[in-house]
Amino acid sequence: MTMSKPGMRIAAMTGAILTVATLAQGNALADGAKQVSKPEDVAVGTRLAARSDPAVVLIELRYTGTVLVPVPSRTRAFDALTARARKHAKAGRIPSDQQSQIKWILRTASANVSRYLKPAKQSIKLKNQSVGGHCTGWWITPNGYMVTGSHCVGFANSLLRQRFGAGVLPVINAQEVKNYLKSIVGVAQPDDEMVRLAGTLFGGFNTKNMRVTGVRRGIGVVRALPGGGRDATSKVTPLRLVARGLDYPGEDFALLKLNGARNLPTVPLGSDADVQVGDELYINGFPGVITTSPAFNPKSKMYPALTQGAFNARRTTISGVPYIQAQAPSYGGNSGGPVFDKRGRVIGTLIAGTGDDAQENQSYILPVGIIKKHLAAAGVKPVQSRTSLLYGAALDDFFARRYRAALPKFRQVRALYPAHPYVAGYLRDTRAAIAAGRDRTPRNGA
Repeated sequence: MTMSKPGMRIAAMTGAILTVATLAQGNALADGAKQVSKPEDVAVGTRLAARSDPAVVLIELRYTGTVLVPVPSRTRAFDALTARARKHAKAGRIPSDQQSQIKWILRTASANVSRYLKPAKQSIKLKNQSVGGHCTGWWITPNGYMVTGSHCVGFANSLLRQRFGAGVLPVINAQEVKNYLKSIVGVAQPDDEMVRLAGTLFGGFNTKNMRVTGVRRGIGVVRALPGGGRDATSKVTPLRLVARGLDYPGEDFALLKLNGARNLPTVPLGSDADVQVGDELYINGFPGVITTSPAFNPKSKMYPALTQGAFNARRTTISGVPYIQAQAPSYGGNSGGPVFDKRGRVIGTLIAGTGDDAQENQSYILPVGIIKKHLAAAGVKPVQSRTSLLYGAALDDFFARRYRAALPKFRQVRALYPAHPYVAGYLRDTRAAIAAGRDRTPRNGA
């Protein structure tokens, strides 16, 4: 959901991306890391992406329902327009040709659709229609609690109706315009303007009278494949909505739960005092310009991207909610994603931005203090998983070229969480580095 510049958009469900580090596959970062010798030599973004990517996931919001669109029926007032058009033409108020008279009828009817068209008893019934979008979420406990944005887990009724309409009405509108023009072709030859005016009339009627029934909502996470990785065959596993704040400009927070989860990768939470104006911030998530692009294969779309930029200012919305303004690029789909300081601690959630095509892309971040408040109210305590602690230690060894020291840690990560999206790639690259004689592990194993 985006808005063109200069308007604000929620960074949610849907330029080039200034990507600091994008892990499209587990071994992509590994290949780039072979030239470094110390963890501190690795770029902050590279280290942060490697550590946080496993806990940053793509979530899907999906609504299904039945769309009912009544067939339009002309009222007596509509039928009377023909006589009025002739009268105006005779008086010289409109041109006298039949095309001009029909165009006047269509303009007049479009200005007050309910007066000139009414729903017939018959309706077009379209079952199993589906609308939705994608956002970003991140694990905060190894047993499956996830944070995202409120607007990522539900549409307002007006937006939901609009989305359903956008999916079905263009075809219905076009057919009704075709039927109408066919009915008057013996009187006047339709031109482009007449087609447009008829589209306005019937489109207005259908938009006003369309109904959606039997709506069902589903929220799910796109899971990693057995053995790691994601692609178009990755399954969407249902999530349970635990708690929800108010959409932006409110406290745009949501808490989800994956039942039966264990040993999930997690990210650590920081505090509001960890960052100040001028600090560099890092956003991780799934930009819609990638996930909806036909230019990339399905597998490469399934991995998050990291962007960075300066903390510009603290703001307060009209709802009285504090937000952080940052000059870090974000796009539709990034909503709900974690925002980190340079030490890898979450300092907020990405919620909104100034637009995908804005020359000066600004992002707006819900501070972590508000997130913690909602977690406490829900009785959920963030926990760093053993999976992530081991993985972080293994990455430190890997980036320092201590491959023999990293290998058993990566193996423990795989044993704890077999579906880890990246560890298989690191295991492969670690073994290759050892075989190639590039290991720099001290003899005492330290």
